[in-house]
Amino acid sequence: MAENIGRSESEGRLLAALAHGSIVAQGLGVIVGVLVYVTQRDKSRYAAFQGLQAAVYQLISLVLVVGLWFLWGIFYALTWIPLIPQMEASPDAAPPPIFWVGIGSMAIPLALMAIVGLYGLWGALRCWQGRDFRYAVVGRLLERSGLWQGEPPALAG
Repeated sequence: MAENIGRSESEGRLLAALAHGSIVAQGLGVIVGVLVYVTQRDKSRYAAFQGLQAAVYQLISLVLVVGLWFLWGIFYALTWIPLIPQMEASPDAAPPPIFWVGIGSMAIPLALMAIVGLYGLWGALRCWQGRDFRYAVVGRLLERSGLWQGEPPALAG
């Protein structure tokens, strides 16, 4: 019986880590988190909570990153406006500085993607180690919302 409990706990840790680590798959990671939540609801409250938390975090992150890329695309397109008349007049002329600002601003959504991904991987590592993990905002939000009933579980042991 003790061997069965240890295996169940180990499986819960693995599934929780998988839910958080699936952030590297971008939008597909949301599905992994939901699958972990749905399949573990009755088996491991720890894995289920971590799966739900990972799914919500990844969904919010995906919306923010896509929105930021969309805004960047608009800004980058606007940087071409002063470039068009210049290219007609002198095709070999250097682009105006605003064009380079537009190119450089690509670093903002890339940095957000890196930060979001590293935070998710940190959560995966913490769960794999058997430690409890809560995202700064999402974890508290789920604890207070109606999405999670009762006290969010900690890993036994």
